Amino acid sequence: MSESSTERGGGVGDAGEGRCLSTGATAALGILLLADVAVLCALLLSLWPVVLELVLPDRAVDATVRWSPFGLAHWSLTADTAVLLVVILCSGLGSFVHAATSFATYVGNRRLYASWLWWYLLRAGIGVALAVLVYFLLRGGLFAGTTGAGATNPYGFAGIAGLCGLFSKQATDKLREVCDTILSTQGDGDRSRLDKVDAGDAGAGAPAQEAS
Repeated sequence: MSESSTERGGGVGDAGEGRCLSTGATAALGILLLADVAVLCALLLSLWPVVLELVLPDRAVDATVRWSPFGLAHWSLTADTAVLLVVILCSGLGSFVHAATSFATYVGNRRLYASWLWWYLLRAGIGVALAVLVYFLLRGGLFAGTTGAGATNPYGFAGIAGLCGLFSKQATDKLREVCDTILSTQGDGDRSRLDKVDAGDAGAGAPAQEAS
């Protein structure tokens, strides 16, 4: 299967490899995606004024503001906690754009296969997890010497989080390049392992099938 088809949730190489998702399941998945973006947008609209208040230049680092999403809970947020929540919500929005674009494309082409259902269900979680890791890397690296709540730029982190959710494959590849540079090993490294699994080779290391 090509990389482009893997990233989108289907493709030319998938023809004949599985059954199409039923009409009911397709409708349920579409409704789930719409509900997802509606909840994310509502939470972000509710949280954003709190974030802007917390990152004012004259705010103390440990200052808190109460946030009540939908009136169901009451949380006292610091600037760091509020920005982290923004990262989570914006990465979810980016993941929605990716998943919804793929969903609309393959439903329109009548080529949405049931085997890709879990790709759509896990897409948001993957984007959120990646964005949180990138956020921690940026805060621990580029902004390690900054102090005070006003030193945090929520707009920048929100944008980066959204891009991580939208382009999680590219972001993962870039992080891999960074890790390969920083954590490079001397000698053969993984190449010395005789039973290593090559990238993209799902059958490597599996028992050989018996001849029929």
